[in-house]
Amino acid sequence: MSTLAEIESAAQALPAEEQRELLRFLLRIVPVGDGEMSAAPRLFSDEEIDGWLKEDREAMRRFRESA
Repeated sequence: MSTLAEIESAAQALPAEEQRELLRFLLRIVPVGDGEMSAAPRLFSDEEIDGWLKEDREAMRRFRESA
């Protein structure tokens, strides 16, 4: 394997545990600057959060009714 495309294809063909092992290896050897790997905080409005809570409560109600 000599191209990134070949390496990516081979990595996708690995079983999940070997993919995780490969990722751990890459994280050890690839230099990463501060902040490069961290995601920016996600901000959600009160309305979005309230909507998700409502959906969760409704899903739980349906789940309990089906049991």
